[in-house]
Amino acid sequence: MRNFYSMSTGGFYPESKRAVYEMAGTWPEDAAAVTAEEEAALRASTLVDESFAVLSARYFDSVRTTREVVLNRLAGIGMAALANDDAATVQAIHLARADLLDITSCAAVVAAQNIAALQAAVSAEYARIAATLPDEGRRAFTDAGITLAAPVTS
Repeated sequence: MRNFYSMSTGGFYPESKRAVYEMAGTWPEDAAAVTAEEEAALRASTLVDESFAVLSARYFDSVRTTREVVLNRLAGIGMAALANDDAATVQAIHLARADLLDITSCAAVVAAQNIAALQAAVSAEYARIAATLPDEGRRAFTDAGITLAAPVTS
């Protein structure tokens, strides 16, 4: 029995069920026959991808939780700066908060292909954002348990 693989769905389809899939209109147009070796390699690749997807989802949950602590702390610092007519600090806090809200979708984070690269990208992004802030703003990161690495400069 031959199996078929569809890149668009990421699924395997046994030839013996093709008629059923076609009657239901669910046989993928890009389904191609695969050898047993090709199927094993594709399944192994899929398992690696799923494992990273699971690990990254869990990691992103922790990033979002920590980010909320920093965002709240920065909001307080920003309000105090606003009350003191410290426009430079208010602006820095505003920009840092916007960057923090986008941390899970910035280019380096999205490009990560494994959990170590993802953690390094998030850490580097935290450091980059913190480097734009006055000391009080940087303390918001350390208060949230974030160890700031040296920012990456280009």
